[in-house]
Amino acid sequence: MKARKVKLVFVGGFLGAGKTTLLQAVCGLLAARGKSVGLITNDQAEGLVDTLLLTKSNRVTRELSGSCFCCNYHGFTETVNELIRQGAGLDVIIAEPVGSCTDISATILQPLKEQMQAVVEMAPFSVLADPAKLEQILDGGDAGMHPSAAYIYRKQLEESDLIGITKTDTISAGRLALLAEKAKLVFPGRELQCISARTGAGLEAWLDDIMTSTVSGSRLTAVDYAIYAEGEALLGWLNAAVLLQGTAVDWDAFLENYFCRLNGLLGAQARVGHIKIMIESKNNQYRVGNQTGPAGTLQFRGAAGAGNIAQMTINVRIEADARVLERQVFEALANTIDDGMFYEIRQCRSLSPGYPKPQYRYDYVVA
Repeated sequence: MKARKVKLVFVGGFLGAGKTTLLQAVCGLLAARGKSVGLITNDQAEGLVDTLLLTKSNRVTRELSGSCFCCNYHGFTETVNELIRQGAGLDVIIAEPVGSCTDISATILQPLKEQMQAVVEMAPFSVLADPAKLEQILDGGDAGMHPSAAYIYRKQLEESDLIGITKTDTISAGRLALLAEKAKLVFPGRELQCISARTGAGLEAWLDDIMTSTVSGSRLTAVDYAIYAEGEALLGWLNAAVLLQGTAVDWDAFLENYFCRLNGLLGAQARVGHIKIMIESKNNQYRVGNQTGPAGTLQFRGAAGAGNIAQMTINVRIEADARVLERQVFEALANTIDDGMFYEIRQCRSLSPGYPKPQYRYDYVVA
């Protein structure tokens, strides 16, 4: 009897591209189709807002932290095998690489195709791109990023099997059509889907594509690791968990006030990769602030309500010295705390990513 394979889906894209929002929506669609799903998140340090959010919609979620997938290939395959063993007949595993990672095809997809073909069926490698940054990148700009970070952004798109233009509800139909045509010209041969995870537009078409196609890791791209390493090292990276206490605190207003003070310290010229902060209070109520550029990109969703105690999880990726970033994050917090409130830092890790050292790097496409 032929062994049943699990569909393995990689969904990449630069910081703030909308990967987690899409995965939350897709878990619901797959469940409606009778499919069981496992998720693997990835980060340079433990304590991801993404993991907390995805766990709420999908209990079979694992976080692989400490390095990108490519620099911990064996850790990744162990996680996949664990999910297959413990996932009670999983149909699909979706993996979300670190947003500043590239060269996924050579370092992850090719060795997986060669070494795990007996247990997984590879889906097309989707790379998501938000329209605001993509427009500028396709026009030859750097989308407000350092040139080395913009280099990573382009390389992610270059190695994709499928490009997903996300957040299509934020752009006019005419601009979106032009953007899609330009993306096809600059990156020929890729499937292209236009998606809004918030409205659901294009989600079914994207899901049909990745579930039916077996084209995966169809191309390799030349990556200058010196530029790649510089692009990652420019980023200050902070993950923190903070316990907050007070009396009948309006946690939604607290989060908004904290973002305001943090942006004030970072400054209007700060090159923000992604700031995502989640505040969670009693009865599983939570609010998330999501900022992917200047303060004008900040959006909130959900409601944490009022109460006496809350947990705040802070993820910040910004072009800055990690030590300076940590000081600014907690100075803003101290300035937000009112009289009668207290906070305790339960966890904090700040760093700048090191030089990427993949465990495998194939120079050919595995058939």
